[in-house]
Amino acid sequence: MKLKLRVDVLEKLQQEKGWTDTQLAKQIGISRSRLWRAKLPEDHLEYCSPGENLITGVLAAFPDKKFDDLFFLEKVCS
Repeated sequence: MKLKLRVDVLEKLQQEKGWTDTQLAKQIGISRSRLWRAKLPEDHLEYCSPGENLITGVLAAFPDKKFDDLFFLEKVCS
């Protein structure tokens, strides 16, 4: 299983707050480039899956949202 970011949900919340990627990254406590990589499609060469700092930062930036609102598990066939 892979943990995936619900990019569409995050971008909607970001838009509601009026935050740029730089401002959102600061709220989350990660670099803007790390945020950019997490928002990319998984098949992009620069994609980076959500790590602990991104997960905890997103949950802290949007405390009214549950984990399942912002992330999901994707089953991967081997």
